[in-house]
Amino acid sequence: MAESDRRTHVYTPETLPELLQLCRRKPLASIYAGGTDLLRGVTKAEFALPGEVISLQEIEELRRISRTDRYLEIGAAATVARILHVGSSILPPAFYDALHAVGPPGLYALATLGGSICSVRHIYSVVPLLSIMDVRFEIRRQGHTRWVPASRFRDAGGAPALLEGEILTRVRIPLENWNMQLFRQMGAIHLQSTSPLILCALGKTAKGVLDDFRLAFCGSAPVLYRNRELEAELVGRKLPLAGREIEGFLHGVTETVARSATPLSALQLRRATSLTRVVLRQLGRPDAFR
Repeated sequence: MAESDRRTHVYTPETLPELLQLCRRKPLASIYAGGTDLLRGVTKAEFALPGEVISLQEIEELRRISRTDRYLEIGAAATVARILHVGSSILPPAFYDALHAVGPPGLYALATLGGSICSVRHIYSVVPLLSIMDVRFEIRRQGHTRWVPASRFRDAGGAPALLEGEILTRVRIPLENWNMQLFRQMGAIHLQSTSPLILCALGKTAKGVLDDFRLAFCGSAPVLYRNRELEAELVGRKLPLAGREIEGFLHGVTETVARSATPLSALQLRRATSLTRVVLRQLGRPDAFR
C-alpha cells in the first residue's frame, strides 16, 4: 500500500486474487485503470482523488486479449490502443469504429474497455453496441464468478449492476457474421451542450429477407434506449422495407423515448429517428454502412 497524499490511499495489487481480496475488504474504494473517467473534467494541476483507490496497473491478466473460432475475449483493463492493435480484420467493424470514438487518439493508451463499460456518469461509445451483440461480462468477487449479458449489466437508473466487492474482469464478444453493422456518434457524450447521441445497429439478411435486426441508442444520460418488440416485428420482412413499415418503427422509437424516465432532448430525438430511418432504408445493402 502506498499513500499518495494525506487523504488518498492507493492500493496496487499484482495479481487477480490480490485484487479480489482487496475489493472484498475495501468495497467502497474507487477502481483506477487508465483514470480517464475518474479524472475527466479536471483542469487544475492539483486535484482531489477519492479516499481509497485500487489501481489495476500491475495485473497483467486483466490486460490479456485472446481469440477462439467463436469468441474474442478481452481483459477489462486492456487499453483501447491494445485492442485496436488486434486489427480491423479481426475486430467486428462496428466495434472497431466504436473504439475510435472512446475519445481523442491521445487517450487510446490510457482508456480501458472496462472503464468505458463501468462508467456511472455516462454511457460511452462501446456500450450500446456491446448490449446488442450478445456480449457477456465476467463479474468476479472473492470466491465467486458470474457471467452477465451486456444487455442486463445496467439497472433501471443506468448504474452498473455490480454487487459489493464485485469487479468486471473480462469481456466475451461472439464473432458472429452480421451482414450489416453500424456505429455512429454525434457530439461529445460528456457534454450535454453538444446534444450527443450514439446509435448502433446490427442486421442479418438472407435472400432478400431480414433475419435479425437490433438497434440501440443513448444520449448523455446513462440510459440506453432499445425496443425488442419493435425489432421482432421487422424480422422476416422482405427487403427493402415498405415506407409504412419504416414509419411504424420510427413511431415506436419515439414512443419508447417518451415513456422513459429520462427522455432525450428534441434535437437528440430528431437525430435518433433520422439515423434510424437511413438504417432501415438501407437494410439489405450492407456496403452503404461502411
